[in-house]
Amino acid sequence: MPVVLKPYLKLVALALVCSCFLMACSDEETSGDLSFELVPDVGEIPVNGGQYELHIKTSSGWTVEENADWLSSSSRYGDGDAVVTITVDANSGSKRGENIKIATRNKTEYLYLVQSGADDSNTGNGGNTGLGDISKRIEIPELSGGDDALFITHSTDYKGKNITNFSLEYSKSKRHAKWVAFTYYNETAGNNVNRTDAWGDDPKVPQEYRSQRSDFYGYDRGHIVASSDRVYSREANEQTFYYSNMTPMYGHFNRNIWTKFEEVVRNWGRSTSFRDTLYVVKGGTLDKVIEYTSAGTYVPVPKYYYMALVNYKNKKYSGLAFWIEHTSDQDAGSMMVDDFAISIDDLESRTGINFFPNLPDNIEDDIESRLDKSLWGGM
Repeated sequence: MPVVLKPYLKLVALALVCSCFLMACSDEETSGDLSFELVPDVGEIPVNGGQYELHIKTSSGWTVEENADWLSSSSRYGDGDAVVTITVDANSGSKRGENIKIATRNKTEYLYLVQSGADDSNTGNGGNTGLGDISKRIEIPELSGGDDALFITHSTDYKGKNITNFSLEYSKSKRHAKWVAFTYYNETAGNNVNRTDAWGDDPKVPQEYRSQRSDFYGYDRGHIVASSDRVYSREANEQTFYYSNMTPMYGHFNRNIWTKFEEVVRNWGRSTSFRDTLYVVKGGTLDKVIEYTSAGTYVPVPKYYYMALVNYKNKKYSGLAFWIEHTSDQDAGSMMVDDFAISIDDLESRTGINFFPNLPDNIEDDIESRLDKSLWGGM
């Protein structure tokens, strides 16, 4: 005998069905949002490979899956917005392509990567092949090349991931870094450890080219990448105390002037409302010097210090640079940081360094030619 539902029972059943349907729709709305972008977007990846940042935006958990042995990701799963490093190996064969699967619970997308073959001419980074994948990261300036230059990268193991802590180009003859480059994003912006004071030699600089404590007699050992810039882990902070990251600074300048600029940049770097990723290059002029230290190795005392910055936020880039004269008597209290802001193009003409060459040309040309202080609040 068929079951006959009374009218009120039919209404209850209908309400339950609608409720379940609405719950399913609600779940789709909160866990299905997903967008991503590969930075830099180079189109076809150069034959010698490189490291690229996959910027994931979602309010839910996500996974990244790649099946080719020439691709690897720094993280295979996570929750919420994230930056995942995609490493592409050098290609000794023909042109190749592969999908990277990016998925949330209710949405799946694919990023298709194409890499040039050994017979193609797309080597990337101005032809600086053979210098390692790191040389193609956005923060890395164009490398000088030649026998005097050492390109060095220091990395850390942090929460099961290999993190690029900072990179530098080091002049062997001058025993001083030409520049040091690093990035701020959610993982590297952490403030988890105290200053370590782990002064020591850079193990990647051969002993005959190292500076030493006596080279800084009469000066502060000024950090180029500040100790406070790298406090997401103890190992990261210890690496900032390598002598390759030191520069001879007047004590007043180091503790009052340079520190003031560092604090402004650090505030930007730690602000998730300001940046998704902040790319930073710092250095001192090795061709314009006050004097050379007289401990026997003659390390240059730069006449000017600089910073070059690119901010990436909400799929938009902006650029800014600072140029600061190295003096011992500037009044830090009355100093306005924005008075020292210049365009990146201007900084390039003063230093002879090509900053951020790994950005797509149209983006690089645009952000380096303009100085828009309104995009950089808090100076």
